[in-house]
Amino acid sequence: MTTIRRQYSLPNCQLIVEGLIDSQAEDSMTSGRPLVSILVNAECAFANSEKRLMGGRDFLESLVKAASAYAQEFLSGVRHPLAHHLNSNIIGFARVEDRNLHRLIWHPETEQNNAGTPSEAVEIDLTTVQLFDLVEAVDQLLADRRTLPDFSLHLEPVSRRYRKADVPVARRVAPVALGASSVALLGALFLALPVPKVEEPPRREETAQTDPADGDATPTEPPLAIPESPIAQESPSPQESPSPETLSPEEIKALVASAPQVSDPTALKYLARNLYQQIDGAWEDRGTIDRDLQYRVSVTPGGLIVNYEAVQPTSQDAAEQTPLPKLRYNTLDEKAEIADFRVVFTDNEVLQVSPWDGYQGTATLGEEITDRATLSALTQPLRNRILDAQSDEPTYDRALVFRVGVTEEGAIADYEAKNQAALDFVERTPLPDLVKPEAAGIEPGKNLIPQEPLAQFQVIFKPSGALEVGPLDNRYR
Repeated sequence: MTTIRRQYSLPNCQLIVEGLIDSQAEDSMTSGRPLVSILVNAECAFANSEKRLMGGRDFLESLVKAASAYAQEFLSGVRHPLAHHLNSNIIGFARVEDRNLHRLIWHPETEQNNAGTPSEAVEIDLTTVQLFDLVEAVDQLLADRRTLPDFSLHLEPVSRRYRKADVPVARRVAPVALGASSVALLGALFLALPVPKVEEPPRREETAQTDPADGDATPTEPPLAIPESPIAQESPSPQESPSPETLSPEEIKALVASAPQVSDPTALKYLARNLYQQIDGAWEDRGTIDRDLQYRVSVTPGGLIVNYEAVQPTSQDAAEQTPLPKLRYNTLDEKAEIADFRVVFTDNEVLQVSPWDGYQGTATLGEEITDRATLSALTQPLRNRILDAQSDEPTYDRALVFRVGVTEEGAIADYEAKNQAALDFVERTPLPDLVKPEAAGIEPGKNLIPQEPLAQFQVIFKPSGALEVGPLDNRYR
């Protein structure tokens, strides 16, 4: 049995899962990213806190349930009993007088003091930003198909009988409006509550497109940004800022039909990459499709799937064999633009995504920094940052080629895997932990195109441990 350590890192919270690979599993040793099926240990740490929470399966399950329930309660204003219940005496949350703080209470599940009695409870006061970074770390774990596939969270709305008078959502979440990460995991929890629709983040899974130059599938991976939930701005009168309404598929279809189309090829390129990543990451039961299924899928400029229609001879009912129904959002701004894509689920388990009307012009990577002096000044710091974060010896036998976008200040804001090896072994590089899309104004769910000019680099990880960093070659754009 081989031990694997997986990290889910946010600016203010880090969740670490250590588990075992079952060598008897069919693809555990042949897949580029091994399947971790048995949990050995889980750890959770927060920024500016020396305390580390840790434990086994019961600890992880308690942390996931309690954090999700408490975050639901905080956003909705409806008390959730599970948020305050110490499941197996491990994790719970308590309110404090300061509305911007949330007390996490941990009862170590196995530790005992010298008297043989259970250890005293450990209390950590989390800021609202830390709370939702914890929720996002949990969401990343649950969305990871290669880690603890049998681990899940059953989500259901709180009964309306617990509901109190409404409080404007903007007032409840104002402290996190400038810095909180996504609360994507909570989306399904709010179906019965009049609060803004929470966006589900794109999953970090492979994408593949064909490169005419070499004829091979050239994978690309979208920036690993996590979408933020839409936060309404506070207004003097709550009646002037109503919560987004839940619309029926027919209502959304009517809005889509009259919405202006996104035509910018660069925007379509980013949206296509993001759409592929969303669908491919959620497409699990691939073996159930025995013929190609084709759909016209409509998305917002932020990448949210709001509508899909079967293309003959595909039946609309066949969508139940795809992840489209669970990825569709049921809210849409009447003024939103729409981008339509042709999505094909092939019977050989390959996903195809392309703009419905093709690219009308040349797609770019957005505004670029091309000044040679600036590129030269950014090259060595980028190389040093990656080397400093790379602790493990290489465990791959092929070169990993990436495109990396860097801001003028040196922050890594975007990257793409540019060959199959890079896609297979991206988790064995430090790039997922180093990327900061917000540094370039990227807000999945709202905007996917960098709002700041980026310097584009080609980064190659060699099996020998060598690292090559230089300005991006046109072949890898």
